[in-house]
Amino acid sequence: MVNEDVAVPEETEFTLKYNSWYAITISTIIWAASYQLLRATLPSKNREYCCRVLSFLHGIITAFVGINQCFLIDTPFEHPEWRTTNSQRFLMVCSLGYFIHDLVWCFVYQRDSKLMLAHHLYSVCALRRMLYKNNSGAQATCALGSMEISNPMLQIRWFLRSEGYYPSNLYTSVEITFMIIFFLVRIVLGTYFLIVIAFQPKNDWDFRVLAVTIYAMSWMFMINITKYFVTKYGLGYKGNDIQNKGT
Repeated sequence: MVNEDVAVPEETEFTLKYNSWYAITISTIIWAASYQLLRATLPSKNREYCCRVLSFLHGIITAFVGINQCFLIDTPFEHPEWRTTNSQRFLMVCSLGYFIHDLVWCFVYQRDSKLMLAHHLYSVCALRRMLYKNNSGAQATCALGSMEISNPMLQIRWFLRSEGYYPSNLYTSVEITFMIIFFLVRIVLGTYFLIVIAFQPKNDWDFRVLAVTIYAMSWMFMINITKYFVTKYGLGYKGNDIQNKGT
């Protein structure tokens, strides 16, 4: 039994306010500079290749750091009253900078679907909102890390295809692994967390709205993935490939 008096220790305030536009701008510039560095160091690769490398790195970092927030003293989704720590704000502003950069990249080069653009726009608005809140940071970063855990597999799948490993057993294994992870995390675990959030009286209305919105988007992605899976593995592949950089 967890002692309800136990609270997550607050961290010492840092001079840089992580919820400021100054910090968000720095984060965006760093991601944009990283992209340009990849372009310079990988001259033989195209823009999308470099952008996907950045997406892969963001997915790895966010998943590793964010999932750690899921294993605090108790389930974060049961304690929305926990104050947001500096480390949680740092992860959110880091991810927010990435999504701003990637959203601009998608608009400039028009490489993603409308659903993916909506997903990125949602991510920017949701992270900005959560940065202003003084609580629920553990919930936000746990959810962020969980949702990004399937992204690296999606990028590996694309890299294998671009390097000529399609078709191959390795490509198929990575593709199916991505689909399984996405279903288990976004749909199965996501449904459980949505129920917890909906019936947790301490959650405010805007957090519930954000949770329902991303859950609905997850189902839209899942429907597209299911159609692709059935078409390719059930009826013979004739449809479009999964081209989005991240889900």
